[in-house]
Amino acid sequence: MPNLYALLVAIDVYPAGIPPLNGCINDADAMEQLLRTRFSDATLHLVRLNNADAKRQNIIDSFRSHLGQASGNDIALFFYAGHGSQVPTGGLFAAIEPSGMNSSIVCFDSRTNGVPDLVDKDMGVLISEVTAKGVHLTTIFDSCHSGSMDRDLPSTEIQADAQATTMGFGPSKKKAAVRKVPRRADPQAINDYLVNPSTLETAIRDSPTPPQPVSSITLASTVNYVPDQCGLHILLAACETDETANEYYDIEANKLHGAFTFFLTQTLTNAKDALSYRELVHLVRATMDGKVAPQTPKLESSGNDAMFSNLFLSLTPTVWTDYAIAGLSNLTNQWQLDRGALMSVSIGARYALYPTTAPNSDLADAGKAVGLATVTSVTPATSILQLDPGVQLDSEAQYKAVPTSSSALSHIDTWKQRLTLTNPNTQIPATALDFLVIAYPGTPDQQELHCPPHKRVELTYRNVPAGQDNRPFYSGSITNKHNVPLTVALLAFSGDYSISTALLDAETQRLDPGQTVYLHSGTPLHCSVPGTAKDTTDEMLLVISTDWFDATVFKLDSLNTAAPPSPTRSMYSNPLPQQDFTTWRVTFHTTRS
Repeated sequence: MPNLYALLVAIDVYPAGIPPLNGCINDADAMEQLLRTRFSDATLHLVRLNNADAKRQNIIDSFRSHLGQASGNDIALFFYAGHGSQVPTGGLFAAIEPSGMNSSIVCFDSRTNGVPDLVDKDMGVLISEVTAKGVHLTTIFDSCHSGSMDRDLPSTEIQADAQATTMGFGPSKKKAAVRKVPRRADPQAINDYLVNPSTLETAIRDSPTPPQPVSSITLASTVNYVPDQCGLHILLAACETDETANEYYDIEANKLHGAFTFFLTQTLTNAKDALSYRELVHLVRATMDGKVAPQTPKLESSGNDAMFSNLFLSLTPTVWTDYAIAGLSNLTNQWQLDRGALMSVSIGARYALYPTTAPNSDLADAGKAVGLATVTSVTPATSILQLDPGVQLDSEAQYKAVPTSSSALSHIDTWKQRLTLTNPNTQIPATALDFLVIAYPGTPDQQELHCPPHKRVELTYRNVPAGQDNRPFYSGSITNKHNVPLTVALLAFSGDYSISTALLDAETQRLDPGQTVYLHSGTPLHCSVPGTAKDTTDEMLLVISTDWFDATVFKLDSLNTAAPPSPTRSMYSNPLPQQDFTTWRVTFHTTRS
């Protein structure tokens, strides 16, 4: 069993001038308890920095000295619960920080005696120092990653009323803090960065494609601020960049927690199966829905889709078992499925429901289902379910949901149906996004193709000196040109009948007006023709929606390794969904001369 080197940082008590928090130490306690049940004393190497111990230099030194001990096939974990904020860039990083702000975590001594926050650029340096040695590193942040990076809770004494109990707050005599620290007014001094910012400016200038914007503490950069190529870092964040990370009151234990940490540790503790990162976040998102204010936990990896399939804090890969989640909506008081028209769910489709703690092997046995339900209406991302007569479910619980066998499609049929997904009634204009593909970036043969109007990209092996890579390559970006936020995912369809969702680091990416996301963290992608073939064709499908959806449900493993796919059915006879979506398809044709 590999060693786990864990660094847990939690700050409830700050110096005067920074509001105190309530549940961060509880978060770290819960994480430590979870780790001690999963790793032996011989393999778990754990360091905690609580409150006054969590000074900026202590965090940096502990990251390097403790997590830096990991090597080879060891695993490292950095966990942070506390205040977050933003710091002006002072004009630096203009190409990747159009907002002019660095995201930061607020250390115990930040903002006292001239001590700066720990900004995302410095966190990227620390992360890359660990992953450069081949160590798998997981970072977990239970704080907000935009604006104030706060964890929001009303600054009033929590009352034991019906609404509070419904939202998980319950009766508490603790003062609930507003987890909000104002942005710093002063830029971070150049000398306070762990690497001189001029190194990043040089990397941007010399790069044919700008790197992925790093406006949040997300993916690692190398010490030269070039996007991490090892793909060994995975991020779990409490919320999307425009959301707050809420607190949740655990009634049974009479403790406050960060909602994300609470449901993360509870899901891992209660699961009958070991969970992959992808399945874990899928379940946590569903379990949190309706129990706290809107908040979407985030999963990212530095360009390596295989990391998502690993078991949590493990090097063991798993096969993706596809299922939906059903639960009672607090907003509509109706049973709701977390899939809709985007996954071709249709009115009349039948679903079997299982407890979320049920092992995935049970999902093929309809006799172990706790009930059946029928889809009665759909939106792009969700559907309404009508339970069969006599079905009694726990209104506070979530359920795994799989289509009944009568709706099942074969693996190839599912692949083809997802590729041809369209919405002929969409109101999203073709000008809403700019999907830019740059063929052969940084060479005399560079071509810029905007898709649409282009629907086909022709790539050819190049004539280069012997010993050089002659494969064609391209880079790409997606920019929101619309006047409202849009959510996008980019699906890659391969000839082995697999579908990958990993071209965008977050898989599902919310884009504000004017915001850009880069394919593969801005790093060019190479194409190749297998074996003795002369050409190959790959398809991409850009999915665009006015509301958030989970792109991971589109994923399919290759035909030879896949578990039975989640069946879907045609949506075109259904009424127009309440929200809107559309798809753009681009064909990549690669030729070997």
